[in-house]
Amino acid sequence: MGRRIDSGAHCRESRNFMNTSSPAIPAGCPAHASSVDSAVAELMTLDPDRVRCPYPVYEQLRQEAPVYWSERLQSYVVSRYADIAAILTKPKLFSSIRQSGPSSVTALAQRLIEDPDAPELLKKQAARRLDVSGKPTLINADPPVHVRQRKLVSQGFSPRRVALMEPEVRQIASDLFDKFEARGSIDFVADFALPLPMTVIANVLGVPPSRMADFKRWSDAFTRGVGALDLSIDQIQQIFGAVDEFYDYFTEQIEERRTEPRDDLLTDIVAARLDGEQPLLLNEMLHMLSVFLVGGNETTTNLLTAITLRLLTDDELMIRIRNDASLIPKLVEEVVRLESPVQGLFRTATEDTELNGTPIPEGSMIWTVFASGNRDPGAITNPDDIELDGPNGSNHLAFGKGEHVCMGASVARLEARIGIEIMLERFPNLRLASDELPPVHNSFILHGLQRLDVVNTPR
Repeated sequence: MGRRIDSGAHCRESRNFMNTSSPAIPAGCPAHASSVDSAVAELMTLDPDRVRCPYPVYEQLRQEAPVYWSERLQSYVVSRYADIAAILTKPKLFSSIRQSGPSSVTALAQRLIEDPDAPELLKKQAARRLDVSGKPTLINADPPVHVRQRKLVSQGFSPRRVALMEPEVRQIASDLFDKFEARGSIDFVADFALPLPMTVIANVLGVPPSRMADFKRWSDAFTRGVGALDLSIDQIQQIFGAVDEFYDYFTEQIEERRTEPRDDLLTDIVAARLDGEQPLLLNEMLHMLSVFLVGGNETTTNLLTAITLRLLTDDELMIRIRNDASLIPKLVEEVVRLESPVQGLFRTATEDTELNGTPIPEGSMIWTVFASGNRDPGAITNPDDIELDGPNGSNHLAFGKGEHVCMGASVARLEARIGIEIMLERFPNLRLASDELPPVHNSFILHGLQRLDVVNTPR
């Protein structure tokens, strides 16, 4: 199998990567930049090496500028665990209204509306997006609205509901691996890590198998702009065309559920009543569904892929997990901490305040870098290593903290645990198909691999 990699599943050793003596920089990562400004600039402009392994950037920030103003991002960047946790647990002071920051479909729509040279069709599509997202819903809502909305749909993610999902998740995973067994090789991302959570959330929302390709395309549209600040006009048109299709499809489905209820989450959303009497508006439901679409698959896909790459590049870890499957849940927690699928989200200061002695004016955006907090030696024991026996537990920031802790985290954990369990049971000779570095997503927020070619053959 592959070589042992101490930290950083995406940072496999290569002549293109420089090692460093700093204990907080994973082996194979690029070294510290000449300055914090240079380091952040490289990350924001999506330098491939920095996107693959951003941890030296985060270390520089924690050490030299824990509250850093990024001109390009037009946001403060907060990198220490304690500061991030404080922000996430003070929703009145730090609003979630712009949680995706300047690189999201909504932010892109706002820029299009303000651009006199933007095509009229794009402006119309952008206006629709702003209309749908105009009323804060779940992920960008603050208390007390967020609390009421979350209660409406939380039953769909209760421990009992999630436990009942296990047989279905096992069946989907087994069916996907059947194809792998027959072929002997797959792109782990496209053939397993992506369709597993995608199929689960599609089933939860009542989307038929015939629309799965569309479902994937719509999900890509909502995530494509996240963490990518420079997009061509063709890319923008593709994004908004797919977003419009998503809205059209689910508008029809919502109307169907009003007259023909089914046993799915979409029916629960349609039937939900705020304060016992007020139904959700159409735009609130559409916005809520886009949150479930992205949250229900993108992060789990990246997590499953990161765990698999870890196992296939660390012989000692693979042997230990194969010998003791009870360690898989802890492995899931450690990899989601180390390779946070969402590197961080944004908050907006609702009044003048300060962080770590740095003044934060009212209205300022703040990028809370979960992935940096998760490797902060001031909060995490042995922060750059997988600690299967250690005290780290689930007290990480990968799923958020406070009011907005990820509602679907238990589903992601379930899918990751089952996916890895079945993979190890069925494929004793699993290995990487190539020593080449796998390509990463072109984003500084969504952290994961575009593909991961694996084979199952005798040694």
